[in-house]
Amino acid sequence: MNRWVYLGVFIGAALILGLGVLFLCAASIEPTRLPLALVLLALGAGGAAWSAWAYRKWASAQPAALAARITDLAAANDGETSLAQVMSACDVPASAAQAALAELLAKGQCRREPRGEQIFFIFPGLKEQKVVRRCAFCGSQFPVKQALQKCPNCGGQLELVKT
Repeated sequence: MNRWVYLGVFIGAALILGLGVLFLCAASIEPTRLPLALVLLALGAGGAAWSAWAYRKWASAQPAALAARITDLAAANDGETSLAQVMSACDVPASAAQAALAELLAKGQCRREPRGEQIFFIFPGLKEQKVVRRCAFCGSQFPVKQALQKCPNCGGQLELVKT
């Protein structure tokens, strides 16, 4: 179904709710209208709740919204995820997950990497990178926590390098 169906059900439910309120007001004068008012109120509230829930579920399975959830999933998994992980974590069918991953691939936010029988999607911008101090001459590495400007081994200049 699409959003227009959900919107139509919601509008119909709102009209039924309005009738329920009208009959509830009329029940103050004619008490025999109270059961009908309660039935209309229950139907209207149920229809409105169902359409809102169904629309929200439909909207969360759209590629643009799903792409943001996939990016969050990849960030939690050190910058990589698979189709099976996306389907499981986002509770969507394979076609919706593949459409969202295709959108991310088209935007250049991730790349495909086959590993055995499974394909992983790597998000380079989300991978952890370690920064170290490296000597340009001898190649020695030192942690950034040490306040060194020159290499203790050869006296060369140290530079910050991402690994």
